[in-house]
Amino acid sequence: MDAVKPLRALPSNMTDGTRVLARLDGRMVNTPLSGALASLGLESALPVRAFFSWTGKRNYEGRWWSSTVRSHVGFESLLERDFLLSADHDRGVVGVASQPFAFLWPRGTEGSRGHVPDFFVRLRDGTGRVVDVKPAGRVRSAERQFGLTREACAAAGWEYEVFTGLAEPLASNLRWLAGYRQDRFAPDGTAAAVLVDSFNPEASLTGGVRRAAKALGADEGIVRAQALHLLFTGVLVVDLDALLTQNTRVSLGVAPKAGSAWDARSREAAS
Repeated sequence: MDAVKPLRALPSNMTDGTRVLARLDGRMVNTPLSGALASLGLESALPVRAFFSWTGKRNYEGRWWSSTVRSHVGFESLLERDFLLSADHDRGVVGVASQPFAFLWPRGTEGSRGHVPDFFVRLRDGTGRVVDVKPAGRVRSAERQFGLTREACAAAGWEYEVFTGLAEPLASNLRWLAGYRQDRFAPDGTAAAVLVDSFNPEASLTGGVRRAAKALGADEGIVRAQALHLLFTGVLVVDLDALLTQNTRVSLGVAPKAGSAWDARSREAAS
């Protein structure tokens, strides 16, 4: 159990430089902003700020089970949840943490003591990305805070993104596929190999599932769920910017999504 509790309010920074606070390895890290932060494992950080709830709160909050990091990640709005599902699907993301750290602005900074970004993600190439989530109509009101955050991220060697939502039909497609991200829908090695063969060359979702179900002697409903799991994890791919239907053309991806159940099974089988 982590002995350091999350902050209920940001402390004042009495120095002339930006500082970073993070709950890592059972302690509160308090370090000056520098390029050395690029290698700090913030994808493993616990939320630095407490999650607040109150009667009548308009935002919906909860915990997203990430098939990438194999654990739950907190969110404080449905828009934040949409970011998490998109990051979970993103083949380039290998780690994600919510409320991962706090920037404490230098003393004398007008109008703001500091800022807690919504997420930190670790990318497959080893780089880090800091993400703030804000509805598109409210970005202008936060421009100054985002500007300070963007400058600080550049100094630390991190990318910076303001996520404003997913366009349709991409959003609906990902929400549907995300329902099959759990391990219980992951095919075993034999079923996965047959499914891959069934969409090589590309075929409609219905056609490939029927071909695989016949080869496996399995129920089409079960095989379809397994195919949708492989679509979410990237083993199979479709154009998610078009409405996903049973007639959508499905082709092969390059490799399973890092961290997925089938990714683990593939590595085990190869060892």
